[in-house]
Order: sequence, then structure tokens, then C-alpha cells
Amino acid sequence: MPKTNIITLAVAAFVSAIIGGGAGYFAAQSGSKSAPMPTETNAQGRNDFANDVRTALLARPEIVEEAFYALQAKRQAEADKAKKLAMANAGNALYAEPRDPVIGVDDAPFVVVEFFDYNCGFCKVASEWLQTAVDKHPGKIKVIMKDFPILEARSNGSRLASAAAWAARLQGQDKYTTFHFAMMAARGGFDDARIDSLAKESGVDVARMRADMKTHAKAFEALMEANFALARQLGIDGTPAFITGDTFISGADTDRLQLLLEAKLFEAG
Repeated sequence: MPKTNIITLAVAAFVSAIIGGGAGYFAAQSGSKSAPMPTETNAQGRNDFANDVRTALLARPEIVEEAFYALQAKRQAEADKAKKLAMANAGNALYAEPRDPVIGVDDAPFVVVEFFDYNCGFCKVASEWLQTAVDKHPGKIKVIMKDFPILEARSNGSRLASAAAWAARLQGQDKYTTFHFAMMAARGGFDDARIDSLAKESGVDVARMRADMKTHAKAFEALMEANFALARQLGIDGTPAFITGDTFISGADTDRLQLLLEAKLFEAG
């Protein structure tokens, strides 16, 4: 639905609520105890109020749109505040989960957490920026990888790809990093044959990877449960999602990520 139609419907509902609520709505919102409040038995009072509202809106109709956007801004501010609190409360689950794969170095000045799905197109866009940034600034970036195969229900192999990469990390961070970016660069879904081919091309011992997938299957599933629980706690319902410090970024907003990276590198000297 076009944005203008959505706004029109929202404004219409807003106006209807105002008129239907009568003066009591405004009295309740303002905390006024002296304002007259129409009651069920005071039909004339309600009609007079509705007419006054109609007259005011016809004289200056833009006030409804102003109120609508003000309400949107207020709710967004409340949501941002709640998300920052959730990030602060997440603690070690966000930045110090030992089961999470990591790209980069532990003592890097710029640390970012990414919730991702190997079948997510926007994750692939963000991955191109991430790979370039890591290569351009060695030792300056640490990326904590949160496998979040949320597209499993409609994309082939999201969870399987995560399980394979997670097992490959046991062969060394360099093997994991190469394999991760190879799968991010791949288009289309993932099956066993494709995953094995990409793993082999990335220098991963495929036989060992498959053995580790079986051996550590329960541990992987436990991590997925923890990741999905953390995502719910943080209000994350899509990919990619990035967190750095107290900043949350939804989607492949690489321009903002770049600005944050540059600011942190400048701060670190």
C-alpha cells in the first residue's frame, strides 16, 4: 500500500478517535480535572464537541498530520530507549559468548555484533562492506558472528549452512573467515553438495567438518536456541542486525557502519 494511503487511513482513524472520544479524551490526556467531560447522557455536549473539532480541523487540517507524526516520533523514541536498555542488560550474551565465531582480533578498537542468515540478500550486501573493511583495517575490527537462520522456513539450507560454518571454525579462525565470506558471496540456497564445495574451495577439511557437525550437533542447537532467545530479548526479527556499543543498526546500512568505524578508529588514534 502506498505511503500516502497509509497516512490517510491513519489520520482518518485518528480523527474518528478524537471525535468519538469527545472532550474526555483531551481531559484525560492533559490531566485536567476542570474540563467538562461529555457523558453517555450528554448527547448534546458530544455533538457540540464534535462540531468544534470539525471546525478546527477544517480551518487547519495539517494539525492532524502533525499530531500523527509527533506520535510516531514519540513511539520510536520509546522503542529506541527500550532497545538500548535491552542491549545493556544482554551483557556477556552479546559480547562475550565463547561459542560465537569471531572475525578479526579480540583487542580491536571497533567491535560489532552481527545477527545474520546465509540466505539473506541484505546480509550479503553488508558482507561485501564488512570483508572490505576487515581487509583494509587489519587488527582494527572485531566482528562477533551471531548465526540467526531466521529464513530457514522459506530458504533452502540456512540452518545447515550455519551448522557447517560453525563446525569449520574449529579448524581455525582463518578457515572460518574464508568459508563465511565464500558462503555470503554465493547466490541461491544451500544443500550438502554446495556447502561441501564451498568449504573445500575455502581450504576447509570437509570430512572433519562433517564429523564435527555430527559430534557437536547438540551444542550447535543449544547455541541456536540462545541466539534466538537473545534476538527476542533485543527485539530483532530480521537480518542483518548490527550492534556496536549502544548503537543498533537494522538492515544493510553500510554508510552508517562506515561512519561508526571511522569515528572509532579516529578516537583510537
